[in-house]
Amino acid sequence: MKKILLLVCAMFSGIYANAQIIENGERNPTWGVRAAFDVNLPGKVHSNVINDKMFRTGTGGTIGAVCNIYLGHKFYLEPAVSLFYDTYSYKDLVVAGNDYEESDPSIYKIGVRIPIVAGYSIGVSDRLSIAPFTGPELSYAFAGDIKFHDKEKLEAEEISLFGKLGNQRRVECGWKIGIAFFSGMWSFNIDGTIGMTNLMTNGLKFRESRGSVSITRYF
Repeated sequence: MKKILLLVCAMFSGIYANAQIIENGERNPTWGVRAAFDVNLPGKVHSNVINDKMFRTGTGGTIGAVCNIYLGHKFYLEPAVSLFYDTYSYKDLVVAGNDYEESDPSIYKIGVRIPIVAGYSIGVSDRLSIAPFTGPELSYAFAGDIKFHDKEKLEAEEISLFGKLGNQRRVECGWKIGIAFFSGMWSFNIDGTIGMTNLMTNGLKFRESRGSVSITRYF
């Protein structure tokens, strides 16, 4: 986690320094804050012998900071750092213990996401422009769990999201594709992130994708 944070700090320092040099300092990066509503789309869990929809769709949200850097010729680069909260649930899963049984427990994750997208702005009118964008997104879940009504009756090591039952990795890489609508110092984004990382550690294969709508205020 420390290495990731150091890498992010170095990346932003380099981007900021480079942006100050563009056109002799005439174009500086524009900073902003962003909030998003996410729809989590967990994929199927599959291997050589199974191919099953193990999870139900869930929702979540993110909030963070963005840095829009004009590159010239209508192109821009926009890295961001956001905190996220994701939820979804198991499908057709029953977990039982001593005098205990629960169906379809829910899952939550809390972490940080770092998308770096490049876009191309197309003017529609004096007050509106649209911009398709795409780029990678790195996520790290520093907290997460499988939620039960009475967790004390089960062994905690067995039901942790990153333990034996969950078998999930904390680090994920996805690819983001979307479109932004810019008006003045505001933007409204619609995008989707395709999961590229196998999150399972037990020999199975599983990827998460999501769709998002967000609003950004630049300063």
